[in-house]
Amino acid sequence: MASILIIDDDQMICDVMARMMNKLGHESQIAYTGSVGVELAQSDFFDIVFLDINLPDANGLGLISSFKATPSSPEVIIITGDSDPDGAEMAIKFGAWSYIEKPFRQHEISLELSRALQFRREKGEVPTSGGLKRKGIIGRDSRIKSCLEKVPDAAYSDSNVLITGEMGTGKKLFARTIHLNSIRADNHFVILECSGLTRATIEKRLLGDANQTIAGAAASGTGLLYKAHNGTLFLQEVDTLPCEIQDTLAQILKTRTMAENGKAHRIESNFKVIASTTRNLDSLVQDGAFNSELLGILDDVRISLPPLRGRGQDITSIALFYIQKYCAARSLDTKGVTPEFIDIINQYSWPKNVKELSTAMEMAVASAQNEPTMYSIHLPPYIKSKVIQESNPPAPDTPRESARPRSSKGPETIVPPFDSSPFPKLKTVMEDTEKAYLEKLMSHTANNVTKACSLSGISKSSMYQRLRKYGLV
Repeated sequence: MASILIIDDDQMICDVMARMMNKLGHESQIAYTGSVGVELAQSDFFDIVFLDINLPDANGLGLISSFKATPSSPEVIIITGDSDPDGAEMAIKFGAWSYIEKPFRQHEISLELSRALQFRREKGEVPTSGGLKRKGIIGRDSRIKSCLEKVPDAAYSDSNVLITGEMGTGKKLFARTIHLNSIRADNHFVILECSGLTRATIEKRLLGDANQTIAGAAASGTGLLYKAHNGTLFLQEVDTLPCEIQDTLAQILKTRTMAENGKAHRIESNFKVIASTTRNLDSLVQDGAFNSELLGILDDVRISLPPLRGRGQDITSIALFYIQKYCAARSLDTKGVTPEFIDIINQYSWPKNVKELSTAMEMAVASAQNEPTMYSIHLPPYIKSKVIQESNPPAPDTPRESARPRSSKGPETIVPPFDSSPFPKLKTVMEDTEKAYLEKLMSHTANNVTKACSLSGISKSSMYQRLRKYGLV
């Protein structure tokens, strides 16, 4: 599975290629402008970039060097609608892997993609600390960056890893990311769900049917320990293990043996251990509720994931990622979102963290169906209700002022005034309002388009179209 970045201002082309990548078994992300594409490549790992030449904010050929300078140094495949006989030669000179003209066929894309990936495999491309395959981890908040900085040490050694954090913060996602960036990536990532295990069930789960296991042949075992051979064993929610099982597990991991019918059974399996917990294991050890030896075995590298609340603009980025994901899953065009939608999701506390946000975006996409823009009404009702309850509404006897014209001393309205006669068309008023809004938005952000997009919830390609429409760029 490869990580693919698709950059084209044509939304239909992006959607078609994203579905194509999915069918080929690869992950993909989409950008509609060059600047957004470069930002993604600087913060995430990509094997291949499909890059259009004629972008709203740049010439694709001029961006090739920027992509090659990013930590993952992806191969760049140019896709263009220009029938330039010298285009392919020029693209190669700029550093592109290949050049494909639109309209293209699936087999053309598949062929060039497989060749480029084969080239990278033969080059032995290995992610650096700044170019990890992030496996869907979204965010630029300093706290999540601090966690990501620990992933290389966790991935490039055989040290055991303990991942802590509230429910839904992405502990399993981080565990998979560590596995994906390690030398064990081509082997199994095996999950042992620790809740509900007993001494009898843990032995059966880990060893399987010992009678079918051939001594010295790890691959022949039926238990999870044998399936994890040369791979990774993930102990999910290890804090839920009963104390007597903690003792057993500590001995298994320490000695790689397991007592069976009074005899020590050697476990012929080489695996890395990653464990997750929602509770503070140090406190549990002090209270006598967790085995100190087991904690010592697991705690070679510790990564403590922050809750989603307080991660600032990461909430918006993660929400937009899942909106795009669920739109693609339903074969829908990527939807826009209103500023109110963004405000609501940033004000909500997300007690169940990223998992809850992902579910909410899936429900919102399902609610919006074929509508091109998502409003706060599309969110699960409990979210908006909670935000309203916590927003300290005025007392019942406070006069309602929302229906009154604002005084000249109050905040300035962005709705342009108009005379009552002749009464204007709705389209005219909406365009005037949009222009006024964009003027104030660009003034507020000092003409920083990226910041303006973040505040307004408008994609960069759509923002550039609107700015050009009203002569603001």
